[in-house]
Amino acid sequence: MMTTGINRSENMGKLGVCVVIMAAVCLLSPAAFSSDGTCLTLKKAALVEKDSVHLFDIATLTGTSKDQMKTMGATVVARSPRPGQTRFVGIDYIRIRLKQSGVDTASMIFKGPPDVRITRQAAALPIQRIQHAVEMAIRSRMPWKNEDVTISEIGFDETLQLPTGRLTYRIEPSRNEDYLGKTIMALHLFVDGDAVRKVWVNATISVMADVITVIRPLGKHAYIELADLSVERRDLSDLSSDTVSRIEDALGNRTTRMIYPQTVLQSSMFASPPLVRKGDIVKIVASAGPMMITATGMVKQQGCRGDMVRVVNTDSNRIITARVTGPGAVEVNF
Repeated sequence: MMTTGINRSENMGKLGVCVVIMAAVCLLSPAAFSSDGTCLTLKKAALVEKDSVHLFDIATLTGTSKDQMKTMGATVVARSPRPGQTRFVGIDYIRIRLKQSGVDTASMIFKGPPDVRITRQAAALPIQRIQHAVEMAIRSRMPWKNEDVTISEIGFDETLQLPTGRLTYRIEPSRNEDYLGKTIMALHLFVDGDAVRKVWVNATISVMADVITVIRPLGKHAYIELADLSVERRDLSDLSSDTVSRIEDALGNRTTRMIYPQTVLQSSMFASPPLVRKGDIVKIVASAGPMMITATGMVKQQGCRGDMVRVVNTDSNRIITARVTGPGAVEVNF
């Protein structure tokens, strides 16, 4: 008898646990709330702002409690179209989405049109604001003086439509950008902190600077004199990267080709004249700290200032390599 009493107590305990579990399952089930008598009236058209379309965006609910209306209204029924575009969502698709969310649609009443026209709100790019930001980004990074630079033809896709919200952006130049002539930059767009698009921006950078021009014809191998040159203001974006900007860099050198008047001088158009030639007798200098040794030598090849040439030491007949330092002078490492 004692044993039988214990079994009954155990069975009652198990039954209580089962009831609690079943109640919890019912509470957690997606179809936990009843939709009896709920009336859904679909709108003919709706305007949305976010990426997802909720039921309360496209329909009105009646015949149920406020809590159930709030829960059902928050159901995501579709993805929003792209900003500025439109899509249609039918009542049958909405019914499926509600079922997937745990709503008993069999007891609901559906009214309104068979589908709803959903349009996504869009924001246009603030063109002038972005153009100004691009110009400021260029000026903050360029190596030129502000007064010498003109930035024009800033262009991008002005028809682009974005989601509504707080717009921010980041501008990145191309790798190895020299900020001269035609350039392209990346414009990263963010709405409410989320990255939405990357747009390419084109711009033209004009830089005015002093350059050296030739004012009279110069034949090949002619020595360049002060009377041959002039300083003019030109746009560097139209010129070669080796354009000469200082007169002293050209004076005394010899042309390597025919140069015509009004030509902008380039460093490739001239070369330093040879200071020593084959057979010249030169002074050889070898120094180490305060000690200096000199000797006489004969050059085996011509060379300009800074060139390494072969020289015969006339005392020892030994051939050495020396650097040209001036007319009739070479230097060796000691």
